[in-house]
Amino acid sequence: MLKLLLVRHGETDWNRDRRIMGRQEIGLNETGRQQALALKEALARFPVDAVYSSSVCRARETAQILVEDRGLTPRYDERLVEIHYGEWVGRTFEEVRALPDYTPYFTRLETPVAPGGETLYQVRDRALDFIAQLRREHPDQTVVAVSHADWIKCAVMEFLKIPYENIWKFRIDNVSVSLIECDPLGWDRVVCVNQRGDLDRLFVTRFAF
Repeated sequence: MLKLLLVRHGETDWNRDRRIMGRQEIGLNETGRQQALALKEALARFPVDAVYSSSVCRARETAQILVEDRGLTPRYDERLVEIHYGEWVGRTFEEVRALPDYTPYFTRLETPVAPGGETLYQVRDRALDFIAQLRREHPDQTVVAVSHADWIKCAVMEFLKIPYENIWKFRIDNVSVSLIECDPLGWDRVVCVNQRGDLDRLFVTRFAF
């Protein structure tokens, strides 16, 4: 079956400042590069057949570190980019919450998360289209997809059938791993979400067969 490792990009200065990035081209900071290197080492002795990545800079840089020494080239895919945050890009979360017309985006799923942005359902549709392609092209392989927090949340919630109103109830940290097994007979399962720390045990358990 397809084993899909969803990886969030490494840390940026805007992450540290709690500033909304959306699709803004903000590169990794030194912490983010070290995070990606640590994940590369954690993955080193396990087979990876393909690496896909969002085309946004911070995801590209993370993917490029992960493929070092593997002989793989990241495949950049626009469907993996972060949700479009429109007019909120560049503002901190605190600044957004102070706006006079602010309402939490998870309470209005049919409208864009911010003026000029995307809806969560548009992100969901991109994620499902991308994963459907992986099912066809990598049915028995291990694939890494480097993306963004809200994209990964939408993918995980689809597999678990979690209502989108609950998107704020769990975290996707920088360079965390969320593992989804896509079974051709329909027995899909989410093995872990936002996994950091004991990655070695996870990979030995799931890949030793």
